[in-house]
Amino acid sequence: MHNWQKGSCWVAASLLATTLLALLYWHHSGRDWSAFILLSKNNIAESAFNEAVKTYPHAGYDGQFFYALALSPFERITAAASPSAEHSPDQFSGSGIKMDNPALRTKRIGYPILAWAANGFGQGGYLPFALVLINMLGIGLATCACFLIARFFKAPPYFCLVPMAFIGVWICLFRDLADHLGIAFGLMGLYFLLREKFWGFAWLGIAAMLTKETVVFILLGGAVAAGLKALRRKQYGRSVPLSLPFLAYLGWSTFLSWNTPSDGTLLKHFDWPFAGIARGYAEMLTFPRFWLGTFGPIALISLEGLLELWKTRLANLVQPVTLIFLFNLAFVLVLSQAVYEDPFSFARNLLPLQYAALLLLMQQKQSVSWFTIVASAGTAVVFYVASVLYL
Repeated sequence: MHNWQKGSCWVAASLLATTLLALLYWHHSGRDWSAFILLSKNNIAESAFNEAVKTYPHAGYDGQFFYALALSPFERITAAASPSAEHSPDQFSGSGIKMDNPALRTKRIGYPILAWAANGFGQGGYLPFALVLINMLGIGLATCACFLIARFFKAPPYFCLVPMAFIGVWICLFRDLADHLGIAFGLMGLYFLLREKFWGFAWLGIAAMLTKETVVFILLGGAVAAGLKALRRKQYGRSVPLSLPFLAYLGWSTFLSWNTPSDGTLLKHFDWPFAGIARGYAEMLTFPRFWLGTFGPIALISLEGLLELWKTRLANLVQPVTLIFLFNLAFVLVLSQAVYEDPFSFARNLLPLQYAALLLLMQQKQSVSWFTIVASAGTAVVFYVASVLYL
């Protein structure tokens, strides 16, 4: 069987599994695609909001803000860039959903714009389904990218399905988040970078950064390694496209935040290394098993990656996948207040690290230990069953 046929089989398998699990979740949530949005009643301006969407009494989750953006993306962009009393980003006729941080949310415009387009350019009545469908396709695209990278490193192609065992994958799907699409764009960009097709990296990197900025460490590790290699060869022009994803995001962020006082969104999250994990385990809230279940698989694949690096005595450290792993590891250690704000965010925010560890293991030893895979799959199954039972 040709490589492209093998790749299509693995991507089809991931899409089939994702579709079946999403349909089962949809069935148990009352056959309502809007259940994936988790829209809070507290964030609705009742005088303006008239959509037939399921709402919840609790605080909801970030998916509700992607939904608000997808209802009227261009109005939201205008409101975020030029906030005023008459055109408030919190309440206006475009959606009637309040935004907790309009500039930050609107920076992540890629996913809502695609959903708006899939919803008949705002004219259809199936936006919740469009959001979920794009998320599912994002999982398929990420699987495709992992297959291509596995083939590049001569690793067994079936390891591209390992992310299906990550709890964060299902949290992002069942809470209607942009992480799948951002990671998928980032991984595809990385594949182009490994093939030294820097303009492909640039365009996909821009799409990734404008979808979910936390993919920056996947892009940055690759760009630094490839940029240093190009500089050593005195190929200065080839370094230009490597910077475009970061410049595009900087320009977009500046445009949206120019008239809005900064809340130090990034810097305010720095903390002592491991402080966030210590705080999470100290508080535990009512999710002690959830904390353990999410932390265990993440720690396993990360430690396995570190062990492989140690075996090589960190030889050839400045390689794209190696730096991607180390940058993501540093991020989750020091940005404690962002990563560990709650167990759901913990599992979701550490998805890039798990992907990075998977790619590192493909590069270093062309495999992942079956113990890590089984432990990850086991906790993901428990999470999925619990999610369905407690709907």
